[in-house]
Amino acid sequence: MASAASAWAAPGCAGSTAEGLLDAPPPTPTSGFALTSRLCGATLVRTPSSVAALPEAVDLVEPAAEPGAPTADTTGSARRPLPTPPRPLPAPAPRDVAALARIRALAPLMADVARRHDIDPLLLHAVAHIESRHQSQAISPAGARGLMQVMPATGRSMGVAEADRALLTPEANLEASARYLKRLQARFGNDLRLVLAAYNAGEGAVERHGRRVPPYAETQAYVRQVMAVYLELRRHFSGGAA
Repeated sequence: MASAASAWAAPGCAGSTAEGLLDAPPPTPTSGFALTSRLCGATLVRTPSSVAALPEAVDLVEPAAEPGAPTADTTGSARRPLPTPPRPLPAPAPRDVAALARIRALAPLMADVARRHDIDPLLLHAVAHIESRHQSQAISPAGARGLMQVMPATGRSMGVAEADRALLTPEANLEASARYLKRLQARFGNDLRLVLAAYNAGEGAVERHGRRVPPYAETQAYVRQVMAVYLELRRHFSGGAA
């Protein structure tokens, strides 16, 4: 999933800026999500004890509710993972130790879910970072649950039994989120902007605004933040290409 063509398949994994992602034209359709066929990225579990620190994201300031704004209804693996990144991974700052421990513990499961659903594992990590900082017990004021902040209604629609409780387990949460992301991809194609916007604001909101990112401050900030983390992960795991 991505927005500009350069963010999807440019030679050498050339990146883009997060600020330009919302206004970029949709990419030429490709199969699968993001890097599944271009092999620009690598999974985070080839060496689970050496996971790169995720960049800090700017915390959202909740905007005033806009008229008609929907309640957020948030909820491919690389075909041949690349070798261990060619440059040393940065040493984490002390405040990142707990977060890195969570990432290391979750990385094998996230890679397995990504492989089974044909989603780039780096994308799952980017969403998990913005949604919960990889915290499987997180519950939002709106009731979104777990690692990927899946609403119970969404979890039930994705086949999760006893969703209120089960979504607090990483296994059920990631499975529901991956299924939902694939459903959004089937509806909106490989435009990561729209998939992420629908993940945050709901499918109906994207449709009502002409299949564009809705003009809600929270949703536009969410899309930019996930894309920024995703691009940073791709740059790191592709050997530093910018």
